[in-house]
Amino acid sequence: MIGVNLINFTVIISKGGVGMNMKAKNEKAFRKLRKRYESITLEEIEGVSLCYGKYLGRKVANKLTGFGSVKSCTLCQGVECKECVYGSVLACCNGRSRETYYAIAQAILPEVLLKAFRARAKHMRMLLT
Repeated sequence: MIGVNLINFTVIISKGGVGMNMKAKNEKAFRKLRKRYESITLEEIEGVSLCYGKYLGRKVANKLTGFGSVKSCTLCQGVECKECVYGSVLACCNGRSRETYYAIAQAILPEVLLKAFRARAKHMRMLLT
């Protein structure tokens, strides 16, 4: 493991890639959100989803978790991006996190969205190790 100081925050580079910001102020919220992604059910998704379409994933995820908006994101509440587990501005939806972020945002079927939530939770778990 190698620690790297990058402008007021530290990340850990391990076998799995870039880990969490070691100075994060929202680790508790991050762990809670990861658990939420793991616990969401198909029934919950279908209960929010009134119609299928281009933005199903983003809309449903926002209602269930605050996903996709700095104003509603549970990780963004009360911290600056450099204080986030992800460690920098928009790192939650770019770089190593891009694939799982857009899998949620672009899901058009409830089953696909459920798989995307699980993949995001797995990715978040990897960041914590």
